Amino acid sequence: MRLGDCYEAAVNFVMDRCLFGSCHYTIVHAEVAGQGPLEGTNFGHAYVVDTRSNLVIDRSNGRNVTMPRDAYEALGRINEIGNLREYTWKEVRRKMVEHEHYGPWDLETSTGL
Repeated sequence: MRLGDCYEAAVNFVMDRCLFGSCHYTIVHAEVAGQGPLEGTNFGHAYVVDTRSNLVIDRSNGRNVTMPRDAYEALGRINEIGNLREYTWKEVRRKMVEHEHYGPWDLETSTGL
């Protein structure tokens, strides 16, 4: 399985927008259900939520996805799985210093991926 850059992409997206001002984004680490060649495999994934509009922004692996949070989370069966953690920008900064990496920090998936 190819490893992606979702954790790094989420942090970089938020950092670019929140480093010097107020922040209306959260980062979500969630267990998602794989699709296509990954069907039947759950894995960890990170994405950004714009808390003003409730839109998901996913820039991982060169993507440029923006869509309503409900639709995005339904596609990945995220709410059905029910294993997610949300972080404010302040929490992201603390976790980055504490763990010295982009994540996941607290998410443990059923498959370990």
